Amino acid sequence: MTIAGRLLRVHEADTSALAGLWVIAHQVGERRQGPVDSMRTDAGGRFRFVVRRPDSGAVFVVSARYQGIGYFSEPMQNGAGATSLIVFDTTATGPPLALGIRHLVVTQGDAGQRRVLDIYQVQNPGLATRVGRDSTAPVWSTRLPDGITAPQPGESDIPATAIHFEGGRVSVSAPFPPGLKQVVITYDLPAALRTLAVPVDQPTERLEVLVEDSTTTVSRDLTSADPVVIENRTFRRYSADSLAAGARPTLTFGAAPADARRYVWIAIVAAALALAAGGALIVRRAGQRAAPPAGTGSVPAGEATFLDAESDERLLAQIAALDDLFSGREGETDPERWASYQRRRVELKAALTRRVARA
Repeated sequence: MTIAGRLLRVHEADTSALAGLWVIAHQVGERRQGPVDSMRTDAGGRFRFVVRRPDSGAVFVVSARYQGIGYFSEPMQNGAGATSLIVFDTTATGPPLALGIRHLVVTQGDAGQRRVLDIYQVQNPGLATRVGRDSTAPVWSTRLPDGITAPQPGESDIPATAIHFEGGRVSVSAPFPPGLKQVVITYDLPAALRTLAVPVDQPTERLEVLVEDSTTTVSRDLTSADPVVIENRTFRRYSADSLAAGARPTLTFGAAPADARRYVWIAIVAAALALAAGGALIVRRAGQRAAPPAGTGSVPAGEATFLDAESDERLLAQIAALDDLFSGREGETDPERWASYQRRRVELKAALTRRVARA
């Protein structure tokens, strides 16, 4: 297999080739994951790698560092090896980072508390990678709801070490290249907390809420959508569009259910599916017949069709959500649930590979 392309720098509205920079080819496969070769670009910014005996079904990317920032190409499937690697200048100024879609998933914990998965899609609308003014200044920050406990970074586009919690806020110190990046955090709502007021301190394109508690009521700025049924549990869905800074969508919970045991992983997976049309393997509109359970690695035809209609971003979000709960926890996870996680991850990765092959 040959991976060939050019390293291009975007500066304002112009694009130029970069010569003499190191480019690294990476393989992500079942048997091998990691760098496979490296080289410097030629005078025209070109690079060319020959990968001998690549893993069957492996996905490849190339990377480079420019002005201290790492950049990756779009993924390529084994056998399709033409790509361009785009890098950007860095800046601490420019148009504000914008908050696009925000997903909020609320489920019940084992001790009566509620667990929240908060997914922010942050967009850099400029033509340069945004960095902080200095090493202590955040690149992006937003206010957290009052009364929460145990905030933690989740698996997302941002390294966990670059996500910080202080003074009722979450701050990100990682660079934001042009385009979208996903920031994922989790936190708890104590059992005694009956109200979740979502602070909006910056314009938000859309807020999506998925909550299992059927006794929940919401403020007027949240509109009810079709519920979804997951493993015979009904999740209520709400949304709000074009939220201005200062808005405060609010959820009010009823009494805690007598059975506090919940499959938290179901809600986490559902977060990435909350906006999907139609049904999925474990998610469907209320009243529709459930799809059959997953097999041993194969994807049913209807499920494959649904997953293939998903965006790369949505597929990656689902994989990240699964890994956020299960990664590194095999020893403490029921074998059946662990096997279900493994099967679902294979299905999602297969769908992503099919999309790459068609791109």
